[in-house]
Amino acid sequence: MRSPWSGADFTDLDRFLDQANTGAFRIVEGGELVHEWYRTDETFVRDIASAQKSVLSLLVGRAIDDGALALDGRIDDVLGTTWTPHGQTADITVRHLLTMTSGLDDRFAVIAEPGAEWHYSGAFAALFDVLTTITGRDLNDLADEWLFAPAGAVTAEFDDRRTNQFAPIGLLARASDLTAIGQTVLDATQPGLPDDWLDESFAPSSPMNESYGYLWWLNGQASFRMPGARLVRRGQLFPSAPADLVAALGKDDQKLYVSRDLRLVVSRLGGASGEVRAASSSFDDTLWEQLLQLRSACPTRPVERGAKRPHTGSSLIAGGESGRAMSEATA
Repeated sequence: MRSPWSGADFTDLDRFLDQANTGAFRIVEGGELVHEWYRTDETFVRDIASAQKSVLSLLVGRAIDDGALALDGRIDDVLGTTWTPHGQTADITVRHLLTMTSGLDDRFAVIAEPGAEWHYSGAFAALFDVLTTITGRDLNDLADEWLFAPAGAVTAEFDDRRTNQFAPIGLLARASDLTAIGQTVLDATQPGLPDDWLDESFAPSSPMNESYGYLWWLNGQASFRMPGARLVRRGQLFPSAPADLVAALGKDDQKLYVSRDLRLVVSRLGGASGEVRAASSSFDDTLWEQLLQLRSACPTRPVERGAKRPHTGSSLIAGGESGRAMSEATA
């Protein structure tokens, strides 16, 4: 079967990635590497910022399947009443934290009744304490057993952000770790994950933001609302991307995209491509416009092999043929 990437020349994409301050980038389709690009090499690692929320959602799903946690269980029943400075948390549930409807802001101040408003905040991080409390285990030990090791995300590691008391945990990962996790999501092969958890996670979780599931961003919905915005915008989150796309999005354009229809997983790490935003940016649509054009490209010209490209790019296209162009990395 002819690969949809046959005839694709990634030169312009690599140039875009370079200009967009990318550190690492990978495309995987059907479990096979299609293309990768690195500013230095594949060991590039960084904190994936809020993209870790979607990883946390997978761990919460496993805890629910184990019977250790209930979706509508109260957080106070696990952590007591001291997990916020004020203790006004009696009605906040796991579901509220997964859907950004807890009524708490980034500093855990009360701004609304639970379930009354959609407000993107760091209050979700209480779920890390919930997981370690109900299991009595270290977070990384838990994540390794439940997700990282089975997925093959061998260098992913939760890290202590000692300088931020309201966002104390980060997730360090390589682009290959993210595509490994994305492939596990695509194949629904995470051990112990409820059969319906991914479907629930990828469905609108609140009428106040149709493009948000259980800590995952959703494309293809009729409207969306971005972090910090009260305005609901009509249309899809990423107009240029597949309608079924789901995404883990972090500040400064940390990205994990998954399309089940196309069997496609894409990851991007690096610095901000332009404007600094907590989730989506102009990078998303520009990238997906290029990716879908490349995926259906006709072989009108041969791919240049050995030509200089900015930094490191590698492609594996139909039949296992590969090409690599390398140049000196720049800061």
